[in-house]
Amino acid sequence: MKPLKILLIGIIVFLPLIAYAEYKSINDLAKAYSDETCKQCHSKIYDEWKSSYHSQSIVHSLPGLRAFIVNGLGKEWKKPVNREHLMRCMNCHAPQLKDASESLIKQISELIVSAVDEKDEAKKEAAKKELAKLNVNCITCHNTKAIVEKNLRGEAQKDVYYSPAGKKSPAHKTEMSPAMERPLFCGQCHGAYTPPDGDVVICNTLYESYQNAYKANGGTETCQDCHMKKNNRGHTFPGAYQLDIVQEGIGLDAQIIGTKLHPGKWVPSVIANIGLINRAGHRIPDG
Repeated sequence: MKPLKILLIGIIVFLPLIAYAEYKSINDLAKAYSDETCKQCHSKIYDEWKSSYHSQSIVHSLPGLRAFIVNGLGKEWKKPVNREHLMRCMNCHAPQLKDASESLIKQISELIVSAVDEKDEAKKEAAKKELAKLNVNCITCHNTKAIVEKNLRGEAQKDVYYSPAGKKSPAHKTEMSPAMERPLFCGQCHGAYTPPDGDVVICNTLYESYQNAYKANGGTETCQDCHMKKNNRGHTFPGAYQLDIVQEGIGLDAQIIGTKLHPGKWVPSVIANIGLINRAGHRIPDG
């Protein structure tokens, strides 16, 4: 009888954890993935992240998300707005929604549409404010997405924070994830995405062009080298919306000469040959 008692105890302990996996409100989900405690020890990194577009991963992409819901699911594919379908976008824009209930998924979809289509500015801003509670934050990168080699290592462990060095911390459990310093880590979202049904979602091809055009031709720098380490950019992750990194990534070659427009008559004219040079490690533009 003793082994049976142990088994029953195990069932009683673990059932609530499984049942608690679905959150029914934005506030509850945001609280479960809250990064407020992170800034107590990592204030500089937190402030850098706060200024990045990762912290605005839903509100900055509202038109595209709205188009997917209204035009894609609603008009073209005639598919319901549910967790399975919305995660085609949110697997990258808000990975924590994998733990959302179907009712919350519907609520968030309605807020996305409202944040774009609503005529009442107060209601539109209220929708954006709610959606801003969800983003790509410390937990989604250092836990949810930290394990790239899932076939070998399994999913990320609950309440464990991963980093390239795996440096121990008195505040939380830590583990090493060397893949976080490799382009493949960024490629989970900044490249073609394969959802569980085996389809391919191509929102951008940065990682593919990095591999096929840049690295295949001898390029040695990683995403992290350019977007984090260079110029001490850290967790600001500058990209297409920051002028300084755009200027680094695009070169300009301009040749301008004066000429006569008609023989025998001088008409002030110029011939301008302007060339743009891609100095980045991937396609420009992309999106």
